[in-house]
Amino acid sequence: MANPFVGYDNFIPLLAPVDIASTTTACPYMDLKNAQKAWFIVQFGAITSATATDEFVITVQAATAEAGTEAAIDFRYRKSGAVGANTWGAVTTVAAATGLGMGADDSDDMVVIIEVDPDALAGSDYRYARVVLTDNDDMTACLVSVNGVIEARYKQTTHISATASASA
Repeated sequence: MANPFVGYDNFIPLLAPVDIASTTTACPYMDLKNAQKAWFIVQFGAITSATATDEFVITVQAATAEAGTEAAIDFRYRKSGAVGANTWGAVTTVAAATGLGMGADDSDDMVVIIEVDPDALAGSDYRYARVVLTDNDDMTACLVSVNGVIEARYKQTTHISATASASA
């Protein structure tokens, strides 16, 4: 990522910190039309469940239009260690059909950085991408927020809008 203080990277708040227990939640789309690279930063707080093996599943969806039909896509991610440890797991690829499980037993207070390759999506005519967090009904708490980061294809200090509702 480049230096966001110079104004080259576009940081987009997509989901404010909220408890989404027992709710499947999709963040708004990011428009990747002018993106060189794109990331989602998913920050988890406390995750609690009636059963230790329950999970929220993170998937990434893409679409050709903001109101179009979504398709789950493969993605790469890194997961942080415990708060304050400054450790990161290896870059891992997740298949679209599988998604990434974030369980109450091993994911409290962690960050997941998801990389999306706009050039790879363009081959399928996908222009929009979003994160979907799917719950099972046993979750009692799941504090989470989602932010997007776009490295612009054409650097400028005034960003072209990257939210689907405001894009042309």
